[in-house]
Amino acid sequence: MMSNKKKGILLIFTLVAVFALAGCGGKSKNAHYKSYVKSLIAINYLGATDDYIESAGCNKSDAIALYNSNIGVLTDSILTYYGITIPEGSSLRADYEELAKNIYSKIDYTVSDAYEADGTTKLDVKIKPINIFKQTKDEVIAYIDDFNTRVAHGDFNEYTVDMYNEEFARGIVLILDNACNEMTYADEVTVTVSIIESGNSFYISDEDFLSIDAAMLSVATPTASAGDAVSE
Repeated sequence: MMSNKKKGILLIFTLVAVFALAGCGGKSKNAHYKSYVKSLIAINYLGATDDYIESAGCNKSDAIALYNSNIGVLTDSILTYYGITIPEGSSLRADYEELAKNIYSKIDYTVSDAYEADGTTKLDVKIKPINIFKQTKDEVIAYIDDFNTRVAHGDFNEYTVDMYNEEFARGIVLILDNACNEMTYADEVTVTVSIIESGNSFYISDEDFLSIDAAMLSVATPTASAGDAVSE
């Protein structure tokens, strides 16, 4: 007999891993700085690889693995955020991975031209933070309340634990998928990043990339690790 009620959504979003690699020389340096930062964001959130491969000098399989890893971490973060357990062997994992891709496909950002300030080359990344978790909060809470009412009425008494968890998970992913069609954004923020030169290569710091990632999702607190510089 299934009787456990679902708790409210968690207050803290789990850490979202993102990855920053370095770029190498090529075009004019200023143009390459901008291209590098744009492609770095694109590979982490959009899966766009061609520009990133050219800019960072990595191979396509590494670029794809980078994106898939980031999608996997966001997927796990969403599941943790809503207290969702996906039964082993369920196709729902793939549904939540597609949700993560859909969410990241909605990122809204621009990268400025490079400029000099305080003896350092900088670029401004203007970001409109994705607001989906706040946007859907009331609907999710209403869904949880209704789900708990159904529990109290005995609607799930004949369900196994896996069936119960899958039923709950399907409702949440549907709410979030629908919200992606009318995504809202928090107020625009500007993240200023500095270019760090290292021989014939350059990169942005872990701290700067963390700041970019923190701005992408309005409720996320991310973590990242930048890779070693990639030389010409």
